[in-house]
Amino acid sequence: MRKTYELWTSRSPQGGVEFALLEHGKFASEKSDFEGVPELLTSFEADSYEEAAQKRNDFLGWGRYHPMPD
Repeated sequence: MRKTYELWTSRSPQGGVEFALLEHGKFASEKSDFEGVPELLTSFEADSYEEAAQKRNDFLGWGRYHPMPD
């Protein structure tokens, strides 16, 4: 089943950049991890988190997504 994912970013007052890839509607519970003002960059549909992560990497120009081993 396809889900909608959102890619959020924020800049910390020190100049750092944070990104968050979350399912649509989950940002409210996760935004406490962000320093600075969050901004929605884009949203897209995917069948899995791995597909969403690859779309994030494509959007940001990061190359192939490599999941972390458990």
